[in-house]
Amino acid sequence: MCGICAHTCDPAGDAVARMNAEIVHRGPDDAGVHVDPGSGVALGARRLSIIDLADGHQPVINETGTVAGALNGEIYNFESLREELLRAGHRLRSRCDTEVLVHLYEEHGPDMVHALEGMYAFVIWDAQRRRLLAARDRFGEKPLFYVARGRELVLASEATALTRTGQASSAVSAAALDEYFVLGYVQAPRSIFAEIRQLPPAHLLTWSQERPHPSVTRYWSPPAPSGEPTEEPFAELVDEAEELLARSMRGRLHADVPVGLFLSGGVDSALVGAFAADQISGTLKTFTVGYDVGGTSEAVPARALAAALHSDHHELVLTGSEMAVRAPATLARLDQPLADQAFVPLHLLAAQARREVTVVVGGEGSDELFGGYPRVRWMDLAGRMARRLPDSALRSVGAASRRLPAGGRAGRFAQMLATRSLAERHLGCVTAGRPGTRASVYGPALAPLADSDLARGWGVEQVPGRHAAADLMRLDQTRWLPDDVLAKADRATMLTSLEMRTPFLHRELGEFAASLPAETHLADDGKAIVRALVRRRIGPEFAKRAKRPFAVPVGDWLRGSLGATLGEQVAGSALYRDGWFAAEPVGRLLAAHRRGEADHSAVLWPLFSLGCWWEAQE
Repeated sequence: MCGICAHTCDPAGDAVARMNAEIVHRGPDDAGVHVDPGSGVALGARRLSIIDLADGHQPVINETGTVAGALNGEIYNFESLREELLRAGHRLRSRCDTEVLVHLYEEHGPDMVHALEGMYAFVIWDAQRRRLLAARDRFGEKPLFYVARGRELVLASEATALTRTGQASSAVSAAALDEYFVLGYVQAPRSIFAEIRQLPPAHLLTWSQERPHPSVTRYWSPPAPSGEPTEEPFAELVDEAEELLARSMRGRLHADVPVGLFLSGGVDSALVGAFAADQISGTLKTFTVGYDVGGTSEAVPARALAAALHSDHHELVLTGSEMAVRAPATLARLDQPLADQAFVPLHLLAAQARREVTVVVGGEGSDELFGGYPRVRWMDLAGRMARRLPDSALRSVGAASRRLPAGGRAGRFAQMLATRSLAERHLGCVTAGRPGTRASVYGPALAPLADSDLARGWGVEQVPGRHAAADLMRLDQTRWLPDDVLAKADRATMLTSLEMRTPFLHRELGEFAASLPAETHLADDGKAIVRALVRRRIGPEFAKRAKRPFAVPVGDWLRGSLGATLGEQVAGSALYRDGWFAAEPVGRLLAAHRRGEADHSAVLWPLFSLGCWWEAQE
């Protein structure tokens, strides 16, 4: 695991060295800079030593000095690729996956990406062709940001490595800020900074001195969802999933350092834990987080699961007073803001786990690939029902939904039913109604965007005779998964120099899941195949747990000391002084929340997270 950077006009390597210093947390064990003297192109890397501890220095250069590469992440099938390269006559000096990457490029050029299984962002410089190639893994586990200016291209694993070293302006994009407030994250290819782009998952970027404008192309997509019921017996599907997941786990447990597991008590981490306990030597170390307030702690079910796995279990209990200090400091360290409520607890859990292990595995990706979100079933049903109702009935349902208790199931379903557009229905559901609050909380700098259509271009629609669930699952895979779930996992762990691996995000497993009709996934309250595997591997009692979000007691925290911090931001932060957000209406929402009159945490937490990040940029 590493952080990488590159600059196409840095003959002394100074800019790359400065960027390397900004991402030291991604790789504290080693640092390297390579400059091609003929072109002035420089590559840099920070290294967290996981495999081939002695010989894994980066960047890696081939024998002739014509191809150099830097890799952030892991190529899980590098050993089989290495054997193929040796048979083809390549000479490799180490057992490092980055060296395999360089020689694979020599053999296949940009088509090399089709041979890779892993989580990665990499940069390769071809001195003979004067061509730079960058790529990001299929699901978006590893980030890569870039800025193109004139004939120059600069890339880095984190956006602030570009802004803090003067390689890009720190001016914020108003459109990205609008997107962040509504969605809770910024969608690639946009970043929070106006000048910086994110390379989307499963994309290649090519730059050459002959053609210095970067070309970005997609190299992989999950198969189109099937609309027909599968004829294969369900038990055989479960067998196939088990074989693929076992294969994925073998690659993701390969390391020359200790490996642990993040345990939530849900079915995803239960299944990953069962495979990990079978495959690792010694006792599996597991880690979970709990809270001293609210009813959201998963410590009790995680404890029961740890007992079933016979793991060496570690619990972290976060207190409100601890969060008052650590939440603002943690959010300030992000390279771009993220409003996922689980980010801070996950980061603090990662810090504890790092004392015991260098690598952890987790259950990310299961919900998106195997149909774990209940909202997918409800939105699909609401859409099919809405098509049968006249407009007058839908208007009545919409009016009724506003009178029902906020946050209740009946109110949420009625609101779904009253919304004609599937994209708008999805947007309203996943954002807890924030689009409707923009007009009241936006200041003059954002007010022109209060009616912008963030769902445009999502490519989901309710088609007569077809279930919408497959499209909604695909939307989660291409938007929510990379830009929120995996961004959270990457930043939360890498800020503590901990590598996180995600066994569900295996190419063959993802393609298998995408090839099945949504009805297969949504049976048995969702994630039918995952639940069947949990029953088989651990026991039926662990397969029954209903899906719920990674719950965090932010409402309680915002009524306490974090609410006081938000109040200070509203009163004095440039986020409000400069007219991005309106202090008076936000202050009223905060006051009502702290008095217990209503739960406004869905609006207040994104503003709190943004305020912590914003103040760190000033």
